[in-house]
Amino acid sequence: MRPGVVSVVIPTYNRNFLLFNRSLSSVLRQTYRDIEVHVVCDGMQGEELDDLEQRMLALNDWRVTVWNIQRQSYPEDPGQKWCVLGLNARNKGLDHASGEWVTSLDDDDGWTDDHIEVLLKAATELNKDFVYGISEYHWPDGRPQRAGSWPPGYGAFCDGAQLYKNGMGYRYDPECISRGLPEDGDLWNRMVAGGVTFAFVPTVVHHYFVNPR
Repeated sequence: MRPGVVSVVIPTYNRNFLLFNRSLSSVLRQTYRDIEVHVVCDGMQGEELDDLEQRMLALNDWRVTVWNIQRQSYPEDPGQKWCVLGLNARNKGLDHASGEWVTSLDDDDGWTDDHIEVLLKAATELNKDFVYGISEYHWPDGRPQRAGSWPPGYGAFCDGAQLYKNGMGYRYDPECISRGLPEDGDLWNRMVAGGVTFAFVPTVVHHYFVNPR
């Protein structure tokens, strides 16, 4: 592990505009600068992939690495598909994360500029394995909503509002469907059961843009 480095994983599929103008841009604006970013494409090809490669060349940021894996096979049921969306891409990013800490962000969401700084400070001062904060929802109709509460577990916070120690061996599990949980909630439940230590920071660190299915 590279001490002090925070690895960021961003799974993506054919949403280059949002990737570059919302999620990735919010990551590269972080006040904490010692980061590496793994953008993992879920089987992109053709014009979208060409466009992404051109945008990356123009960005020219050595901290960002792009991976393109084979397209994941998804269940036909929309609800089950949502539960495992980008799961293989997320795990690919985790497999290549070399930082002491790891965090993730969906390609259509964004962070506050101090996301990493706030969570890493709390993790270090409180000596915890996993720290999460509050997500501010952005609904199409403008309704106000936030998520983030104690204790940890499924429903207590959003995936993009966390940061945790790398090297604990946890990965997203496609069998989460059999347990009736989405990939992220299932992961957090397994971490809680496995004795991972958590802390909650009552601060907005994540912007979740809701796209009704």
